[in-house]
Amino acid sequence: MNDRIVLSLISALTMIISVAVQVVSLNASKKDIFLGIRIPESERNSSELKSIGKKYIAANLTIGIPVIVVFSVLIYKIAYLWLFMVLIFAFMFVDFLVYYRYNRMVSKLKNEKKWLKTKRQVVVIDTNFSKENQNKIMPSAWWFSISFLIVAACAIINIINYSKLPYRFPTHWGLDGKPNGYSTKSYINVLIFPLMQLLMTVIMIFSYKSIGWSKKEINPRNPEESKIRSIKFRKIWGIYIIFINYIMQIIFLIEDLQTMQIIKLDTKIILPFIIIAIVVGVTVVSVTISIKVGQGGSKLKVDIENKAQDVDIRDDDRFWKFGNTIYYNKEDPSVFVEKRFGVGWTVNAGSTLGKIFYIVMILILICSVVPLFFVK
Repeated sequence: MNDRIVLSLISALTMIISVAVQVVSLNASKKDIFLGIRIPESERNSSELKSIGKKYIAANLTIGIPVIVVFSVLIYKIAYLWLFMVLIFAFMFVDFLVYYRYNRMVSKLKNEKKWLKTKRQVVVIDTNFSKENQNKIMPSAWWFSISFLIVAACAIINIINYSKLPYRFPTHWGLDGKPNGYSTKSYINVLIFPLMQLLMTVIMIFSYKSIGWSKKEINPRNPEESKIRSIKFRKIWGIYIIFINYIMQIIFLIEDLQTMQIIKLDTKIILPFIIIAIVVGVTVVSVTISIKVGQGGSKLKVDIENKAQDVDIRDDDRFWKFGNTIYYNKEDPSVFVEKRFGVGWTVNAGSTLGKIFYIVMILILICSVVPLFFVK
């Protein structure tokens, strides 16, 4: 299997996952959210929304599949990393356009039906829940301490084996199992993997902490049930991040030991393992959790007797921009909030920290993508 085939397969797999996430997100959202638009829960199963939902799924498949085939063939034929990145972003933009069209259809329907214009809307605030100790909601952060031990062990092993390395040693291998990238022996180069592991651990801890820091939204129809769902939702995704952290640690550990020539592995075996572990395994687990748990724990079963109130949560669509994908509310002190479409969290672009976060992410993206334009 040559580089062209692998790059083409990775691109196809990435785009297929993107389509799958778009389709799954339709039913993973909360009951009062449909394609990013706040609606009355009682209208969730209305014939109009069902029709829009079916058309949305059909559009994703009829547009997505042909585009995936064309883009994958182009990547195979030309085989440049910059083209790979350009086409992946282009596909994501096409995905967004499909979503945006049906998002606007739901918004138009909502205005025509005057949903949430006449019903009583309530905002529920539970100060105890908001101030509740994160350790009581999330799994213990001590799970990440093992990661630091792994990083320290790798750094010590690399320093001990420093003298055994040749002046130039391989740091990258091709699909044929032969080295195609080398580095000059220096302490910086032999510590590069432990440093990458450390950076990844810090990012994972930040992601874990942001779940606990995120805004805790309570549904006024079932306040107590909503609170329990939210707690379970955060615990499950906290465990997921810890799981992802150790998958990545194992992969980095194997790469580090191979680079330091402590172990010798056939890259024909290792590369498929990495692709399956990162792209397939992690994504499958993520999609499965999204389907079973839902946004905010909306799919979870809760054993509690709680009569639903005849009210709706406040209509906050005005704070959501760009097809209800970006939250912008200067009056909301929360930095992290739950997504309107799909499962997970996003950043409040109206807050100072939110603006800084977006700027940093854009700079990182530019610095990561631009060098690919000079690599075949």
